[in-house]
Amino acid sequence: MIEISGIKINYVDYAPVSMENDEEAILFLHGWAANLNCFNPSIELLKSKYRVLAIDLPGFGQSEEPSHSLCLDDYCDIIIEFLNKLNIKKVILIGHSYGGRIIIKLNNKKDLPFVIEKNVLIDAAGIKHELSFKNKLKVNVFKSLKFLSRLVPNEDLSNELESKLKKKFGSSDYSSASPIMRDTMVRSINEDLKPLVKNIEVETLLIWGDLDTATPISDAKYMEENIKNSGLVVLKNCGHFSFLEDQGTYLRVLQSYFNI
Repeated sequence: MIEISGIKINYVDYAPVSMENDEEAILFLHGWAANLNCFNPSIELLKSKYRVLAIDLPGFGQSEEPSHSLCLDDYCDIIIEFLNKLNIKKVILIGHSYGGRIIIKLNNKKDLPFVIEKNVLIDAAGIKHELSFKNKLKVNVFKSLKFLSRLVPNEDLSNELESKLKKKFGSSDYSSASPIMRDTMVRSINEDLKPLVKNIEVETLLIWGDLDTATPISDAKYMEENIKNSGLVVLKNCGHFSFLEDQGTYLRVLQSYFNI
């Protein structure tokens, strides 16, 4: 455990015995509602050659939940402080979904105390999409019922009704989260990172499932077109967790990319 911004953070740190420079590392960042264990096979593959770090983001895995809701910049600051405390001067960032969202934002930060050498974005989040008619209708119904629930004269009953509405109309990730993490989720997904993608200057590998509905393949193609030094690997018949759904192909891609 390490304390960052007053939050106890769980992490792992592996370095090859023969490693000469421990100021260079690969850092894995997991997606929303996941934890560092989802990257265990990736870590096993890479740790023989590289110093490999992975953390449970605040509110997930064995890390503490923050005392108040966080925004995306807060998560970026936590990663910056984490790498700074470990004296990392050069880093390769690998992130899935929400972890990818953090990486996109980090690549737009100025005066970082370390150099980002490469990115690997796996079904990365960050591009905001226009809601479908069905989802717009769902949002409008929710807002109307929420307004009506606040008209109930009994405050406790009003709060209970609003809580039930959020669970009914929210996503499974939203419904299963604590109030603090729900607010954190809303603050994060409402930020559109599409304008920031073109500012990424370092080499970036994109790994994507062609059947991903959470972050569609169109997001990957947009990133490939707008990140100067990038390449896209599409995992066939895979969804949002492509790196787990076709783990064999994914690991072979990493093996080739990192010359292992």
